[in-house]
Amino acid sequence: MNMNSRTNVATTHNTPLNENHYVYTLLLTFCTFSLKTLSSVFVIVHLFLEPVEWLQLEPSISKAAAQEGKKTFRQPRNDVRPAENTPFQGIISDEPHSALIGQSVLAAGGSAADAAVAMAFTLSVTLPSTASLGGGGMCLTHHSLSGRTDVLEFSAPPPTTRPERISRLAAAPATLRGMIALHERYGRANWQKLIEPAEKLARFGVPVSRALAIDLKLAAPTFFMDPQARFIFSRTDGTPLEAGDMLQQFDLAHVLTRIRVRGIGDFYAGQIATALIRGAENNGGSLKHVDLRNTAATWKEPISMQIGDFLVFTSPPPTAGALTAMQIWSMFVDNSGHLAPNQIERTHLFVESSIRAFSVRSMALRSDGYTTMPINKLTSREYLAILMSSYNPNKRTTENQLTVQPQERHENPSATSFVVADKDGLAIACLLSLHNLFGLGRIAGDTGIVLAAAPNQNGLGPQSLSPILVLNRSSHELRMIATATGGTAAPSALAWVTHKIFLENLTLDNSINMPRLHHGGIPDQVLFEPGTPEEWLTGLKRRGHKVSQVGTIGRINAFHCEMGLEVGSRCHQSSDPRGEGLALRLD
Repeated sequence: MNMNSRTNVATTHNTPLNENHYVYTLLLTFCTFSLKTLSSVFVIVHLFLEPVEWLQLEPSISKAAAQEGKKTFRQPRNDVRPAENTPFQGIISDEPHSALIGQSVLAAGGSAADAAVAMAFTLSVTLPSTASLGGGGMCLTHHSLSGRTDVLEFSAPPPTTRPERISRLAAAPATLRGMIALHERYGRANWQKLIEPAEKLARFGVPVSRALAIDLKLAAPTFFMDPQARFIFSRTDGTPLEAGDMLQQFDLAHVLTRIRVRGIGDFYAGQIATALIRGAENNGGSLKHVDLRNTAATWKEPISMQIGDFLVFTSPPPTAGALTAMQIWSMFVDNSGHLAPNQIERTHLFVESSIRAFSVRSMALRSDGYTTMPINKLTSREYLAILMSSYNPNKRTTENQLTVQPQERHENPSATSFVVADKDGLAIACLLSLHNLFGLGRIAGDTGIVLAAAPNQNGLGPQSLSPILVLNRSSHELRMIATATGGTAAPSALAWVTHKIFLENLTLDNSINMPRLHHGGIPDQVLFEPGTPEEWLTGLKRRGHKVSQVGTIGRINAFHCEMGLEVGSRCHQSSDPRGEGLALRLD
């Protein structure tokens, strides 16, 4: 593969330039920039406004449902249905370009899985700080017509061996394994066509989003120690690309072309695999062919809890961030009967529930995916009641009064998420991660792929990934599907939003926009966002809590449906204003 062909030209001269030559140089530079910009605009407009031209569909039927003899997806009807009876279709992503690509796939008749695949590939181009092909993640899927809920886990695992004198341990990339498994079960569009949008954006360029610009600014001091990273993601003066700058990734485009033409076998056992291994070694890392061959995507049963009038699902370890959110929600529900509308008491109860849930989290859930307690005990109301037995509605619980002592714990805050729902009742929530911002901080040679960091006990890993699905307990209608990112604070953000929606009957937007609270056990402080009502803080302090302001607490992407996906007019979508994402719906 060839290195990117950008050339830095020295412009220092001892004699003045010839005036005609100077004008010619300016004209040539302007024309080159204009052609690059126009070509990028053409690609984006072509993909977004003419989706039917590039997306090829198979028969409109769920492969999984067909194989199992369950209800199939509903066929599109030619008659015009009332708006309130139109099934909901929507897209949410932390990065706007991927949301537009997903919308284009749905508009062309693709399934939610097709949109998810196209978005994952697009994010590898537009947000490689958290969604490179070198990483992994998970997806929570729910098919409303068959009632099937599953978890697809494809976390990037550590290498099988750690050679001596290795300074950087790279994880084995698993994103492609996950996307092919998701497409095989629920996709109906041509797989190769779903890669093309990302391939074209990498080759012709795409404007840097604010989301990527923010990540580049944070990581540049260490990320740009890699000459290849600095070459791709910096301006000519060495500063990070900013929002609106054109980003071209020719090496990554070449890799995407090979995947589209030759399949993922080339990535895991062919020329791309060899280039990945060589690139990792040249950066002081370790990656071997056996590591690539051993990566896998696994369909799993979700964790489930009954909370009040709802059935709530999330993913099992190692991606069990939302389990803590479910514990907080359940403890809040079981102890809130006497609170009436007293918001200050509710806030105290939320904090006390959080302390206990995070204390259990630090003890029971390890970053390598193992648990020190059975999951069914962690989700049992009897065990949660024991945790809450020391709760005092008028006073803070001290550490020595807790059933489980809190422990300090760090978790990887760097991840991205997207949520998709299609007209056939399929809803998917996916989270992708490199286990650190820009993963290993290195690009694998001439592949253009950012390598993921290997998960470890120091907080690098997938354990903070937090998806959640909420169904009505009696009708099994989908009421909410959401993702949360932000490391340790992700479960707090998710628990805060769900209890505001389902216990206080706030709208989705109001619940997400409202200032949040977080207490992770250690340090013994209630963290709060700007704008938190002063009376809440006063009430907490009177009960013995210490409070401290922070910038933001987690990020949420969510769909909320008052009457299930079938009644699209009663469904709502929202991307957290704390991020730079985009939420769209198809009417």
